[in-house]
Amino acid sequence: MAAAGFLPILIAIPAAAAGTWLLAKLAHRLGAVARVAPDRWHQTGAVPRLAGPALLLATAPWQEPGDLAVLGLVCAIGSWDDIRPMSPAVKALCLLAAAGLAIGVTGLWWAGPALWLVANALNLLDHADGVAAATAAAAFLGLNGDPGLAAAGACAGFLLFNYPPARAFMGDSGSLTLGAMIVMLGAKPGGLGTIAAWCAIPLADAIRVTLCRIARGQKPWVGGTDHSGHILLRAGIPPRLLPLGYFLVAGAVGLLLRPE
Repeated sequence: MAAAGFLPILIAIPAAAAGTWLLAKLAHRLGAVARVAPDRWHQTGAVPRLAGPALLLATAPWQEPGDLAVLGLVCAIGSWDDIRPMSPAVKALCLLAAAGLAIGVTGLWWAGPALWLVANALNLLDHADGVAAATAAAAFLGLNGDPGLAAAGACAGFLLFNYPPARAFMGDSGSLTLGAMIVMLGAKPGGLGTIAAWCAIPLADAIRVTLCRIARGQKPWVGGTDHSGHILLRAGIPPRLLPLGYFLVAGAVGLLLRPE
């Protein structure tokens, strides 16, 4: 492929990196930081968590206007939650509004439920440094040409700050936006089967964690160290290898399960 074919990814990497750096400064001023907590593997200090706008802006030149409207709404919801945390019920209702807009933009009835599920699944996968961004990057490389390349580049630029040990988190603004972006990019021409294939890893983790927590009598939306990444880290997988492992597995599963 000619070098011009990689232009979206080459532009998006530095754009996302610069945006993440700037938003990290702003996040500290706004108090949008994640402190050491028992449900996160990362155990150092206060880490800024407002990277969503940087990820969205880095991909914006390659997005359709309708898709940008949906993603902008999702990013706004996540950004507000990063700065002033919402209750789970309020955040879920706000995402329903974005899901409704996704149906209107795509004309596909399933796009709304898919957006809600995938955005939340990627949010749950963001439980260890680098994992969610690396998994999303694998999905984007399998989706929709230049927009997918730009989104993968945005993830790579963000990973310059999020690779273990992380100096920035994507926050809900990032994880929800990337999840929604996978659905919007995959809806046409790929379809529901394509989205499910490239999101198999975050969906599987979310389903397993939700069912296990319900079985234990816990609320499924309350954080914990029972995710797949936590289990692998406790088993001795080096933190710096974990994102690479998720990237490779997500890519292999996506290629295996994608519709012909």
